[in-house]
Amino acid sequence: MRYYAIMLGMLSGCLNQAVAQKTLTLPARGIHSNVGRGLIVPAKKWLPTRQQCLYSTKDLPASPIQIREIAFQPKINNQWVPGLEAAIVTFTLDMSIGLGAPRKWSRSFAKNLGTTATRVFSGKINLPKIIWSTQPGWHFRIPLAKSFLANPTLGQSLVFDFATTAVSTTMTGHWLLVQGIQDVGIGGFQGGRAGPKSSLCHFLKTPIWWEAFGQIYVGSQWSWSVGHLQPNQPGFLMLGDAGWGSKWGGLTLPIDLKPFGAPSCFWALRPIVSFPFLVNTGGGAVVAGLRIPNDPRLGNAKLYTQAAYAFPKANALGWIFLPSLVWRIGTFEDHHAAAIGSVNYTPPTQNKLAVGMRGDPAPWCRITY
Repeated sequence: MRYYAIMLGMLSGCLNQAVAQKTLTLPARGIHSNVGRGLIVPAKKWLPTRQQCLYSTKDLPASPIQIREIAFQPKINNQWVPGLEAAIVTFTLDMSIGLGAPRKWSRSFAKNLGTTATRVFSGKINLPKIIWSTQPGWHFRIPLAKSFLANPTLGQSLVFDFATTAVSTTMTGHWLLVQGIQDVGIGGFQGGRAGPKSSLCHFLKTPIWWEAFGQIYVGSQWSWSVGHLQPNQPGFLMLGDAGWGSKWGGLTLPIDLKPFGAPSCFWALRPIVSFPFLVNTGGGAVVAGLRIPNDPRLGNAKLYTQAAYAFPKANALGWIFLPSLVWRIGTFEDHHAAAIGSVNYTPPTQNKLAVGMRGDPAPWCRITY
C-alpha cells in the first residue's frame, strides 16, 4: 500500500506541474501584420546581428512569473514568399526587465536592457522547412537553459536581446516572423482572390488596374486611389455598409450586371454615399480626405468600397466597374511592443546603436511559464 501511495503522490505531483504550466501571447493587443521581418534569423549577408524585442509588462500577470520557454510564429502563406527553408541558427538570448516602456525605446541596446540582464540561452536551434501547406503555429521554439523570473513591478518592458552569429540554410534571405502592429486596419478584395476575377469587365483583352490599400482606422483621414484606367473619364467611388452575401434591392450581392449591358461586371456592395472623380491624363484617380469619425464603436467595423468610371467603348452600358474592396476599420489601439535591431553588428567598437528598424513592429511571442 505504501508503494502505491508513493506512486500516486508522484503522479499527482506531475499532474500538478503540468496544470501549473501556462502560456501567454505577447503583445496582448494589436493585429497580425501582413509583413514579417526577422533579425533573429537574418540573411547571411547581415551577420552578425543584434535585435531587441520589447513587450509591455502591463500585459504580464500581476505576480512574478518564471518564464521557461519562448516561441515565435513564422510568416506562412505570404504571396511574395512561397516558403521558408529549414535553418540552423546560432545565437545568444539575454532577458531583462527594462525600466522604460516599449514605445520609449532607446537606440542604445544597453539602456533598454538595463542592469537585470540574464543569459537564458546560448547555442543552436533547428528550424523546420515552411511551405504553403504548413499549418500556422509556434514553429520557432526556444526552451530556455535558465528560466527567467519576470517581475512586472521592476520596470515597464520585458526585453529579449538576441545576438545572432551564424545561420546555416540554403536561403539567401531571412526567416519572416508574424508581427504585431498598432491596429491601423486592413483592406482586401471581397471574395479573396475570386473577387478580382469576378469583376474583370474591362473591354481590353488584357485589362490592367490597381487599387491602393491604405490605412483606415478610427479617427483617420485616408485616401483611395486607382491606376491604369482610361484617361480623362468621369467616375465615382461608392462607400457601402454591406457586401458579398448581403441583400440590396431584393437581390443578393454581388449582382451580375450583364442584363444591364455590362457583361463580366458585378456590383458588390450596398451603397451609402458616393464621391465623384475624374481620371487624369496618366490613367489615375484619387479620392482624398475621407475621414473615419473618431468613435471607438467603429473599431473592427467593416466598410465596403467599389468604383466605376464612364467609358462608352467598353460595353452597351458604357461603364467599367472595378472590383470591390472590404476594409476592417482599425481601433488604432497601441500594441504595447517594439523592436529594434542592427545588422553587421560587431561590438564593442562598431554599431553600438540600433539602426535599420523602426521601433514599432514586434514579433508575436508566446511565453511559457
